[in-house]
Amino acid sequence: MIAARANTATLQAPAATPGQAQKGSVMVEFAFILPVFLLLLFGVIYFSVALYNKTVLAIATREGARAGAVYVAGTDTDGSRISSANTVATQVCQNKLVSFGDAMSASITSSISGDILTVQASGDYDAFYLFPSFSISAQTRMRLE
Repeated sequence: MIAARANTATLQAPAATPGQAQKGSVMVEFAFILPVFLLLLFGVIYFSVALYNKTVLAIATREGARAGAVYVAGTDTDGSRISSANTVATQVCQNKLVSFGDAMSASITSSISGDILTVQASGDYDAFYLFPSFSISAQTRMRLE
C-alpha cells in the first residue's frame, strides 16, 4: 500500500504558483489587441481632422458669400462681387487647413445667378497610410443685398 501511494504521488507534479502557468498569455493578448486599437485611434484622428477641414471650408464659403453679398463700392458689378467673395474665402482658408501629406489647398469658385451669389470651395484630403484620399467641399448661397 505504501508503494502505491508513492507511485501516485510521483505521477502528480506539484503545481507551480498560479501566475506562472499563464505567464505569457497577457503579452500575446496585448499583441493581438494593439494593432486594432491603434487603427481605431488613428482612424478617429484622421476623420476628425477631415471634419475640421470641412468646417473650415464651410466657414470660408459663408464669409466669402457674405463679403460678396454686401459688397459696397463705387462700382457694384458682378465681377467685383465675385472677386471680393473669392478673396475673403481664400483668406479664411489660408493656413487653417490641416493635412497629413502635402499642404491642403482649397479651390474657390464664385458665381452669380440672378440675385443669388454662390461660393464653392473644395480640396483633396491626402491619404494617411491605410486610409483613403477623398475630396471635401462646401457651398454657400446668399441673396445679394
